Amino acid sequence: MSLLKEKSLEDITVNELCERAGVRRTTFYKHFNDKFDYIASFTRGLRSKFDNIIWKSGKPDDTPEYYVMYAKQVIAFIMRHEKEIDHVMRSPLISVVMNILSEQNYVDTYDRIKVSVAAGLRINASPEVLSCMLVGGVTNAIYTWLKNGKDKSPEALADEVGAIVRRCIS
Repeated sequence: MSLLKEKSLEDITVNELCERAGVRRTTFYKHFNDKFDYIASFTRGLRSKFDNIIWKSGKPDDTPEYYVMYAKQVIAFIMRHEKEIDHVMRSPLISVVMNILSEQNYVDTYDRIKVSVAAGLRINASPEVLSCMLVGGVTNAIYTWLKNGKDKSPEALADEVGAIVRRCIS
């Protein structure tokens, strides 16, 4: 994130990532194939961080409120890192980043919904379809909001996303 404050995503090199992290290139390549693999890992880490915040709030993870709170965490993260997110949004690599984010969030959401269904959550579609709808819808709603210059408050966006998520899972 600190490198994104300084330059665009496409201009960040593996060498710079290694230098900033204080690791050697060989260590980097033991864990990641390239910077996009690193972005996927970073996304998984954020998801875990958001899960911990939600879990500590006392919200169970098998209710629509979990997904609403997750969307709110994403929006809050974006607001805390506006400059970095702006660099990503203006990057010609935005479609690659969007695919990484969608794929990572789909896997996590699908796994969570399957567990919730096994525990008794009733849904009106298969876990695969519901996961696709939630991830695609929320991701694109946030992307469009950013692309349109944050044409509404973060709270208004979170409320709209929350209303739709609740409807999908109720």
